[in-house]
Amino acid sequence: MWSDQQGRRTAYLGPMLALAIVAQAPSSARAGVKAADVASWPIVVAADAPPGEKRAARELGDAFAEAVGKRPEVVADRPAGPAVVIGKASGLKTEGLGDEGFTIRVGADRVAIAGGSPRGTLYGVYSFLEDEYGVRYLTADATSVPRVDPAATLADGERTFRPRFAWRHSYYRANQDHPELAARLRDNAVVDAPELGGRSPWSLISHTVYQWVPVAKLGKTNPELFSLVEGRRRAFMADDQFDQGGTQPCFSNPEVRRRIIDGVLAELASKGQTDGVVSISQNDNQQYCRCPACAAIDDREGSHMGSLLALLNEAGEAVAKVRPGVCVGTLAYQHTRQPTRTLKPGPNVAIQLCSIEACQVHPLNDPACERNQSFCRDLDGWCKISDKVYVWNYNVDFTSYNLPCPNIEIIGANVKYLASNGVRGVFMQAAGDGRNTELCDLRNHLISRLLWDPSVDDRRVIDEFAARYYGAAADDVKAYLKLIAETPRKKGVHHHCFGTAADYGYDDSTGREALALLERGMARAESPAIRDRVEKLTVGPRTILLEPFARWVRGHQGEIAAGRLKEAPPEAYRGMEAELRELFRLYERHGVDRYSEGLPAAALKATLPASLFATPAP
Repeated sequence: MWSDQQGRRTAYLGPMLALAIVAQAPSSARAGVKAADVASWPIVVAADAPPGEKRAARELGDAFAEAVGKRPEVVADRPAGPAVVIGKASGLKTEGLGDEGFTIRVGADRVAIAGGSPRGTLYGVYSFLEDEYGVRYLTADATSVPRVDPAATLADGERTFRPRFAWRHSYYRANQDHPELAARLRDNAVVDAPELGGRSPWSLISHTVYQWVPVAKLGKTNPELFSLVEGRRRAFMADDQFDQGGTQPCFSNPEVRRRIIDGVLAELASKGQTDGVVSISQNDNQQYCRCPACAAIDDREGSHMGSLLALLNEAGEAVAKVRPGVCVGTLAYQHTRQPTRTLKPGPNVAIQLCSIEACQVHPLNDPACERNQSFCRDLDGWCKISDKVYVWNYNVDFTSYNLPCPNIEIIGANVKYLASNGVRGVFMQAAGDGRNTELCDLRNHLISRLLWDPSVDDRRVIDEFAARYYGAAADDVKAYLKLIAETPRKKGVHHHCFGTAADYGYDDSTGREALALLERGMARAESPAIRDRVEKLTVGPRTILLEPFARWVRGHQGEIAAGRLKEAPPEAYRGMEAELRELFRLYERHGVDRYSEGLPAAALKATLPASLFATPAP
């Protein structure tokens, strides 16, 4: 079915095919070859080209077919006339471009695109289509391809691009479920398929030391291996991370060091790992060791990273002897966030600094936000003593995956700030273990575009996404975004990534105003598909309106997730029955499968009386 409205043509191709939004591209006044002509030229890719280059040729052909209405031929040998030449067939030199850099050369009868192996050529084609043809990869089922202006031209010349961040990870489930989307957005942390370029050898640094010093196995027989806190070795729990507050190894203990280093070397040998990173990082709690040996190092270094970093440097030396291409990585997280005074990370030791305490309302480098300024001081300190600094940044409310998160307008500033420092790679943590969470479509697109090229205008990206994805409802969606970002700023709120509606300054009036904006957008939507996209956003304000119920859920989340709570007390939702039914209707219609990090939506619904969701008698 085709519908024409306001100069756009929207094709509804069914659930298994991509939805292509075709808009009129702006004309270009540059001198050079005509863009429409290039889109009709044969595409040359070598017969023995690697899978990623062949994929690049297909992607180029698909976009050209949409842009000019005719699919170009893909051939293995360059014809006598004009052609677009991809990868190894181009003859372009790719030395020094790394895994992902590329060169694009435009001439009167030839466009050549080639990059480093394994992802450079594929990423070069995606960038060429974005920059020269206005293609936008919005979601897994929505790619926007403008019609080519007959007068538009491509400027002659050559350009080379290397991404600022070597490792980029936008943690949304869509990238895991749809690896072709991750490749198009150039998220190099999740894709395995060779035809999509494969993934970076780098990986997320996370909590690991429990693997080699497990308290459940060693606590009773070797309590000295675990942290000394308030005069007692924390060796009495069943779980290293959270049981009774958790525990940490005593990092100054020689046996702890031996177990961890031997374990890491055995892991590298069993995997045959020759590059990337192996993680040696603290458990997810703050029960660090206060024994005299650990405390002496930490006091000298002015950071509880001291005793851990001494171990890391020792492990780094051991790893370098057998796997010189592998780094040892650790989290600078909570009690280990501050850089050390005299100890410096070894040449193959990487630091992944975590911003979990940072404010979700203000940019990381906002001088008026002390919560964020402390993070900036730590980042500056680590970058002064290490050239292998990565960042784990938070872009989610863990308390409620579907409550509006106020950081939408500061994501751009945060990525630009990290890019302006010595950061090598960024993990943007979002609701990656859930599907269809708050603003996931826009956030994933925005974060990925910025990680690939931090110089892009984030506000323009937001406006452009809204126009192409939400159509006639775009202005109402942008008004909604402004409301959820401005409300906490105007109220002087400073809050981190665990919050209720009240914590972010949202109240019932905010929820009603936000809902009204989106309902107006739904009424303006030019198609059922657009209306559905806007309706999915209404989960956010409806979550605000259920704040009393949300407080109850927060207090009982563990019991609900474990299935130990038989029934919610009536006062938890009294007077909100209709709102609660509508929330779960939206969950089911739009595939929302998690309420929060620790709570599946189905588990929450199972707690509530079935009568609450019964269809009223006519």
